[in-house]
Amino acid sequence: MSKDLDSHYRTLASSYTEAIRNSDSKAFLGTLFTAIMMATALGFSDNYPRYLSTPVLVIPFLSIFLSLMICVYPRFPKVGRDRFPLRPNLDPQIFVDALNRPVESGELPMRCVLLSRILYWKTVTLRFSYFLAVTMIAIAQILLIVDHIWPVPH
Repeated sequence: MSKDLDSHYRTLASSYTEAIRNSDSKAFLGTLFTAIMMATALGFSDNYPRYLSTPVLVIPFLSIFLSLMICVYPRFPKVGRDRFPLRPNLDPQIFVDALNRPVESGELPMRCVLLSRILYWKTVTLRFSYFLAVTMIAIAQILLIVDHIWPVPH
């Protein structure tokens, strides 16, 4: 029973780790496309109505950047783990022993809990940034349609 439980936790931890990597790659791609969209929006800022000034145009993009950077920011807590040793003239055997050390079955549930907490917050911030991007695009579209129907005199 213990071996089944250990293999279950190992599979769960590896799937959490893969999902965290996928969310990081989504956040990096979102950051790239947000930068492209911001450059395009700022490039045509002279054609927008006067109430869409440069700070008004940049605020949504900066908030999307911020939420994507929060998503990518690592949240690995230091609970129950030795800190990374930083000393002059370290023995390389310290790192080899740490890599070859078998994971105790008591650590596996805690590792799964920590990884699920990391994945939860990454998912929340990623969804928030995508929702914010779609909302800002819809608001910009509505403002441009309203300006086309009822133009504001310059």
